Amino acid sequence: MANPENLPKRIYYADIYQVSYRPSSGCEFFETYEVGGAYVAYCRVLESYIVRSKVSKCEKQYMTCPFRRIGLKLRESRERAA
Repeated sequence: MANPENLPKRIYYADIYQVSYRPSSGCEFFETYEVGGAYVAYCRVLESYIVRSKVSKCEKQYMTCPFRRIGLKLRESRERAA
């Protein structure tokens, strides 16, 4: 289980983010954390937790996600600048 200090941000209203299974996605910006016996998903592009009603979309349709495209472009521009 994730220690609150290890989470990217504090979770307010955990019920809207928690799912009973460990979600997974092919998206490189998708992270999961165990919190209180449940799991939460986190998007590094948005710097936000993903509400449970949208988690399945991230799992199945990540290739067409507009936030993933933004993340890939940002990463590419940073690599060019380095």
